[in-house]
Amino acid sequence: MKKYWIIIINAVLLFGVIYLKFFNSVTSEIITDYYQLQSVLAFVIFYIAINFFSNAAKYFYSKKNNIPVNKKNNVHFGIENIANFTIGAGLFIMFLSIFGINPSELITSLTIVAAAFAILTKEYIVDFLSGVYLSFSNTFEINDFVKIDNQKGKIVEIGMLKVKILNDDDDIVIIPNSKVYYSEIINYTKRDVRLMTVDFQIALKYIDSIEQLEKEIILSLESFSAYIEPKSYNLKVVEMKMDYLEVKFQYTLILVDMDLQRKIRKKTIREVFNFISSKK
Repeated sequence: MKKYWIIIINAVLLFGVIYLKFFNSVTSEIITDYYQLQSVLAFVIFYIAINFFSNAAKYFYSKKNNIPVNKKNNVHFGIENIANFTIGAGLFIMFLSIFGINPSELITSLTIVAAAFAILTKEYIVDFLSGVYLSFSNTFEINDFVKIDNQKGKIVEIGMLKVKILNDDDDIVIIPNSKVYYSEIINYTKRDVRLMTVDFQIALKYIDSIEQLEKEIILSLESFSAYIEPKSYNLKVVEMKMDYLEVKFQYTLILVDMDLQRKIRKKTIREVFNFISSKK
């Protein structure tokens, strides 16, 4: 309901400002005498209109897809990013108009400068365009648990230039959109969200048997057995190097619980450490 009232307020403000600029004789005369005021008022109309249409688009999208009012997904962030970019462009044009500069003439006369500026800011442009793509794609959504490059965690924000991830240590990791776009992405949420994985490396000299290591890890998690599917434990060798193994330990939770998953992960890592220590 809050979003609904924001849309109504935006609509009332929009029509009110349009009335003052074009249909009220007193204010129209004052505005005509001052071109700076015309530019500011034109931007105010533009700003309110963009807010109105972006809020309306988000509201009707949420209503159509039965998304709670206080929840955002990729499409919401995509609409907001485009709206913010459009408002920024409008603000730039307003300042040009206030100083009596015709935007179209300026762009024409500064083509070379504009090209140089585009080259200097190409990374920001690529980040922005990548952010628009990610916002409207189904690669991942807010609250999805993903691995991007070497960073693993929960997606908490998809911004104009950056993606924010909350990792297992409760640190916010900020990744440029262009890096996200070109990186290999593993979306763990798209599979069974109860399936959990702990990756680690272990030196070959400390391993007598993979089966023994798996057995000891499972025994160490006995206190969590009520929360884990009994036959879901799996210790998998991902890759064998000259002097160590890359290993993946997997299990399936009965219910989705991120706090429980962190506790099991810590317990698993500690058991691997204890296993190595006992071999020294």
